[in-house]
Order: sequence, then C-alpha cells, then structure tokens
Amino acid sequence: MVKTNMKTEKTKRVGKPLICKAERNFLGFADKHMLLFAWVAITALALAIRWLLRDFVSKDAEEYLLPWYERIKTGGSAAMTKQVGNYNILYQFCIRLFTLLPIEALHAYKLFSTVFDLLLALLAMFITVKNEKENGLLKGVLVYAAVLLSPIVFLNSAAWAQCDSIYCFFCVFSIYMMFRDRPLASLILFGAALAFKLQAIFVLPFLLFAYFRKKSFSILCFLAVPATMILLSLPGLLMGRRFAEVFSIYFNQTSTYKMMALSYPSFWMLLRTVSLKEYYQQFHVIAVLLTVCLLGGYMALWSHKKVRLTLGNCFAMAFILAYTAVLFLPAMHERYGYVYEILALITAVWCFRSVLLLVPLHIVTCVTYGHYLFESGLKLFNLAVFNVLIYTAYVLLLHRHMLLKAAPDETAPER
Repeated sequence: MVKTNMKTEKTKRVGKPLICKAERNFLGFADKHMLLFAWVAITALALAIRWLLRDFVSKDAEEYLLPWYERIKTGGSAAMTKQVGNYNILYQFCIRLFTLLPIEALHAYKLFSTVFDLLLALLAMFITVKNEKENGLLKGVLVYAAVLLSPIVFLNSAAWAQCDSIYCFFCVFSIYMMFRDRPLASLILFGAALAFKLQAIFVLPFLLFAYFRKKSFSILCFLAVPATMILLSLPGLLMGRRFAEVFSIYFNQTSTYKMMALSYPSFWMLLRTVSLKEYYQQFHVIAVLLTVCLLGGYMALWSHKKVRLTLGNCFAMAFILAYTAVLFLPAMHERYGYVYEILALITAVWCFRSVLLLVPLHIVTCVTYGHYLFESGLKLFNLAVFNVLIYTAYVLLLHRHMLLKAAPDETAPER
C-alpha cells in the first residue's frame, strides 16, 4: 500500500509542469494587472505605427510645413517678427522651437503631434475612468485604445504631420471642465485650443449653449478666450508682432478658400450643379444662415426639453453641434471633422449603440484622407450621401438617448 502511494506521488511530480517561484509570481501579477499590460501593449503598438510612418511626406508637409520650417530656421528669432505660413503665432513659435532640436524637421512636426495624440487618449481615458462607476478602468482602456489606434488620429499626426490632436485635446478638456461647472477654466482651455487652430471654433456653439443653459456664470467669462490667445502669443508679440495679428490671421483664413467644399463630403455636394467656385458665390451665405438656424434649433429644443448637462449629454451635444457646423458650412476641408470624430469616440462610452454609426463615420473620413494622402479616387457626391445619412442617424439616436434622460426639474443633480 505504501509503495503504491509513493508511486502515485512520483507520477504526479513527473506529470506536473515545472515553474519557478518568480515565474509564478509574474503570472499572478499579470493576471491581477491585465489592464495595465493591455495599456502598455496598446501604447507600444500605437507608437510603433507612428514610427513606421515617420518618413512619409504628405503634400502639406512638402508644400507648406517643411518650407515654413526652413524659412524660420534661416531667419532665426527674427523670423518671429513677421508671419510665416498661415497658422497662428503660437504654432509659428513652436516651429521656431523645432528648429532648435537635433532632429529632422518632419520628425519634429510628427513628434509634437504624437505627444498630443497620447495626451488626448489619456484625457479620454481619465474622463471615462473618473465618471464610470461600473467597469470604469476597462472602459477607460478601451476608449484610450479607440482614440490612439484610430486611423484618423495616427494618419493625421504621423502621416500628414498635422496638428489637429493638439487643439482637439484642449477642446475635449474644455468640454469636460464645463461639465464640472468650472466655466472659467473651460474657456481658458478653449482659448488655448483656438490659439493653435481656428477649427476649435466648432466647439463654441456648445459653450454658448452651456452659458444659456447653466445660467451660473457671466458672459464676461468669455473674455478669457481672447485673453488666453494673446497670452500664448506673447513670444511673437514681444518680438514686434501686433496684437491684431493674433486674430487677423484667422479672418484672412476664412476668405482664402472660396469653394463650397475642399475634399470634404458636405451636405452641399448633394446639390452641386456648377463649379465649386461658382457654387460658392451662389450659396455660401445661404449655407452659413442654414447652419446658424440648425445650431439654434438644436439649442432651443434641448432647452425646451430641459435636457440636463450630464457628462454624456455634454459630449453628445458638442458632437452634434460640431458635426452640424462642418457638414453645412461652406469651404470645409477633410480634416475639419477631426474634433467631432474624436467626440464621437468619447460619446460611444455613454451611448454604446452609437458604435454602429462610429464605424461608417470613420470609413467616410478614411476615404477622404486616402484621397489626399495616397491619391486614391474620390466621389464627393457618393460620400456626401453616406455622410448625411450617418449624420441623420446620429442626431436621431443621440436625441432619443438624451431626451429619455431629460431632467424632470431644474434642481435635479447633474452627473
């Protein structure tokens, strides 16, 4: 009997896989911190994608960004005394800093934008984790991955060498601060976004709606926006640039492209019967007026229905208003939808069914990106049909989602 037991124990020892204590501890740690490992893997994959695209030269980089860099590098500090390119003084100062780095010009542009890709993804993760009670960390890692691995995000920064993630980071932060009932901080952040790029203006309708809906802060707080823009432009202003240039650069941009659309599948492509320039002359005022009416109509509806400014609703409202502005305004570029595309990713956390629309939304944008970056075919009319259908479905879905949760009274707490 004893011999039989000893034989059984020996068999068990032989059949049992050998594993050292350190390896067992590591596996236990990995099992306990699986989301941390997932976060590291996502970050590594995102950085690897951007590294592989580091030498890709877009037409924007070749025709604008790299020549601006060379002019600023040649001119040194004196180059800050006059306008180089058509970006604002703040970004021109950033380019001046790029010239001081021991790396290639193209890589400097892309590295700067990649840093903000990471910051934008981390901000989206932070907002999700902090405000989701159930599986907050898991959802946070998922939204982090969705932002950082979105083709729209890495093509914009690592292929195009554009800086849309920079202003978008400040826009998302601004919306979050408005939800947290910190309007001054929100408007300062919005001013920072606007100091980098005019396209931040698409978030302004939401901030104005929050002002009318909350009734808790003065309209004078909006003075923080130009004040922040001026403050961030100080390097150029101290070197002789005029205060008016902080704003006149943007006024000049609005009159540069007199076409109804520039590779963006806007609503107006459905009605195109003449050249884009002639079309612009006939319809651009009508387009602006229609856009203002639509934005005002949404705000009036939300106020009438007493839709609460919950976190999910704030991002859904900002998304709808920004999408409306880009879809219906004239002279829109394909990259102008960046902010509403990021807001769509974040909104999916609170309205999961919108993921079904998120995929076609990204497909439409990737097709327009592909047309510019890789010279693929583009039929604006077909894309415009899909874009309008996606927009309509989004508006119906998110409105239903928001109106079902409308506050029964004004004193109900907001979360």
